[in-house]
Amino acid sequence: MWSSVFEMPYLMREGATEEELERLVKTWNEKLSPQEIAEITERQRNLFPANHPLHAQYKPFDPSLWNLPQKKLPNSYLDFLRYSNGGEFQTGERYFQFFGTKQLREYNLAYEFPEYMAGSVSIGMDGCGNHYIMDMREDMDGDEYPILTAHSGNLGYEDCKQVARSFPELCRGTTSMDEELD
Repeated sequence: MWSSVFEMPYLMREGATEEELERLVKTWNEKLSPQEIAEITERQRNLFPANHPLHAQYKPFDPSLWNLPQKKLPNSYLDFLRYSNGGEFQTGERYFQFFGTKQLREYNLAYEFPEYMAGSVSIGMDGCGNHYIMDMREDMDGDEYPILTAHSGNLGYEDCKQVARSFPELCRGTTSMDEELD
């Protein structure tokens, strides 16, 4: 199926093995480890100089309170990972940089998704800073979650937009995420 979905497979990877998929399914949404919490805490910085009025308002967040969605990944997404464990593809003006099984958790924590878009998980980006996001705040509808997009510098439900009702619909879309967000 997937070989006929994308017009341009720029960087197709070897498909994930069943062992890699099993590991992903079991670990992508585990409670953060002490090491992960320490790394996230360490990189937080008050970007305002001491003499700036907003300096005193800065409050670092507490990643020990974060939870990744405790939901099942859609079968269509797992099937895609069997086809290509991440990779870069294009359909029309829509460009995809999908995370592989080893990057999914890492990138969601690096972009602080549990802080800014709790209940969602980014599955990739578009090469322009926009994320493809599975909205897991509600239960699946027909084994699928709605797909949202939001820019890395403006993560949040207030400014994101739904771009598809399912992962396959996202992959068949042809408009760029910049166009969708405008």
